[in-house]
Amino acid sequence: MPRAVAALERAGARITSVVAPPDAVAARAAGSAIVVPRPSNVEDVLAGLARDGLALDDYDVICSVLEFCLVPAAVLAELAGRSRASARATLAMRDKYLQKRLVRNAGVATAACSVLESLGALDASAVAYPSVLKPLDGGGARHTYVLRDANSTQECLDRAAAGGKGPWLVEEFIAGVEFKVDGLIRDGEIKILSIARYLQNLIEIHEGGMVAHVALPPTEYLDLYADVHALAETSLKSLEYLDGPFHLEVFQEPGGRVVFGECAARVGGGRTDDVVELTFGVNLRDEWARAVLGSPTEIASRPEHSADAVFGGMNLPGPAGRVRAMPSLEEVLTRPGVVRATFDISPGQVMPDVTAASHLRAGLAVVRGADDREVADRMRDLADWFAGRVEVEGPTD
Repeated sequence: MPRAVAALERAGARITSVVAPPDAVAARAAGSAIVVPRPSNVEDVLAGLARDGLALDDYDVICSVLEFCLVPAAVLAELAGRSRASARATLAMRDKYLQKRLVRNAGVATAACSVLESLGALDASAVAYPSVLKPLDGGGARHTYVLRDANSTQECLDRAAAGGKGPWLVEEFIAGVEFKVDGLIRDGEIKILSIARYLQNLIEIHEGGMVAHVALPPTEYLDLYADVHALAETSLKSLEYLDGPFHLEVFQEPGGRVVFGECAARVGGGRTDDVVELTFGVNLRDEWARAVLGSPTEIASRPEHSADAVFGGMNLPGPAGRVRAMPSLEEVLTRPGVVRATFDISPGQVMPDVTAASHLRAGLAVVRGADDREVADRMRDLADWFAGRVEVEGPTD
């Protein structure tokens, strides 16, 4: 995560990154690196340190912003006596069953759910349709499926079996609009909270839905901000998460009730940091670095909407396959409202199947508009334009 590394550097830290072999060169450009097969595996990290003649207590802080490395980093920090958050609390921010149980016990509305040890144990006749099937530790809607009826359940089970071994979570389907909530909590107090509406609920990516969100101005959505702030405050307290950035997913039902979806102990993906900074003037990466280093926040009071515009972030989509041609970055930046853009792929590389998970894309863009409706329209137009300009090799090319 180059942006996280840069934030630590700005805060004055000297950094050693534990990385897989493909990331070694980039990591060494920003400091030193320990190369291991799986950075998310505690044994691999300890062995990598030992091979280099190092130990956990050589470091003042042990941390991560990567979803699958959060708990291993917390375990290693506890072993070294360098912990600012317990491994147990970090685990609660990862395991979807545990966090739903904890927030429900605290009085927060969330989906009913149960753990399924194996897909073969699912009794299709006993499922309350519609329901959602997902991995316990998944993210970005990967291997997540809506079980709509008994006839389609077996197809979903077959697809899930190809993506993981389980255990799985079977949870109540919540009908409503999905929002992403990003913010910072320090010493148990929420210092900033940003609510963004997804143009389409994330689970719809499997049917070709786009991944895009628009940050909502608090002054225009007072009731929503008040309800979500109360939910976040209670939820984070019940999860014992008191210091650091958070990325929360919530649903608003047709009647207006806000329902907890899931929560992560990190900055949201998809250029969430750009959107929050443009909207509220707060750099969440720098605030994360201050939190892990034990430095005070620079947020003196609750930030207000700091711009005369509304911003949103989106994935740039395209057909799967080896890319033969695609728009240039300069062309993307000239499209209406586009203020920032980056590419994940280039001609000659393979475009992934963007319907598999929310982190798969050709690139990212940040779009500006006079209000959230204009931003949404511009993002839809950009997605259609970009996808239509991507050419991939056919079977005979």
